[in-house]
Amino acid sequence: MFQWSAFTESLVAPADIGPGHVIVDLGCGPGYVAMELAKRVGKRGHVHAIDISPEFVEHANRLVLDQKLGDSVTVHLVKSDELPISAASVDRILALNVMVYVDDPAATYREFRRILRPGGNVHAVDSDWDLTFAEPVPRELWNELIAVANVGFRTPNIGRRLFGYAKAAGFSSVEVQVLSRPDTSGRLLPMVQNLCKRARKLGTMDAKRIEQIDFILDEAVKSGTLLILNPQFMVTARL
Repeated sequence: MFQWSAFTESLVAPADIGPGHVIVDLGCGPGYVAMELAKRVGKRGHVHAIDISPEFVEHANRLVLDQKLGDSVTVHLVKSDELPISAASVDRILALNVMVYVDDPAATYREFRRILRPGGNVHAVDSDWDLTFAEPVPRELWNELIAVANVGFRTPNIGRRLFGYAKAAGFSSVEVQVLSRPDTSGRLLPMVQNLCKRARKLGTMDAKRIEQIDFILDEAVKSGTLLILNPQFMVTARL
């Protein structure tokens, strides 16, 4: 799910990333997206890959070494809302499915504004869990899973709120697009499995009801009746 794909391309396109840009990849995960971005900005650009997970930072650093991108990518481990980036030094900020985990989205957008150069943009992409579904799981059962799993998200409905956070931070131009790519083959099953795993770990949902979701989706894949939708809000804020 962290790999670059054609779908990732469609999510990132509105950020308008090009040669020479200095980019922040917030919540870089294991680093695959940052490696692709480094190729796009070229030797005149630079990518700051940022994450709070030591394991992800370690993996991203290994990729930097393996792909010989040490001059193009700097990986940062952070432990607060403050970003280790100088003021007015960045052309693009990319936040792919990470704002849902941020403790204080408003403060984070203010940090974005601080580090962006005039004319730069921050491009945030995130879900809105209240708008998801997985057919043919009964809506009542799906809502129960989402309500339990949402405990792991700071702002479960962050997708619809990104626009307001950007405007409140003082960005002059904010564009909103919603990209919905229905899944009928099982591409999004790992997402659902992660939600089920979280629900099991929390222990606040009956295990048999979680197993029922797994069974329904397995049968839906076999019968060709699966339909999962997880709309992605794409919000591009420009200085």
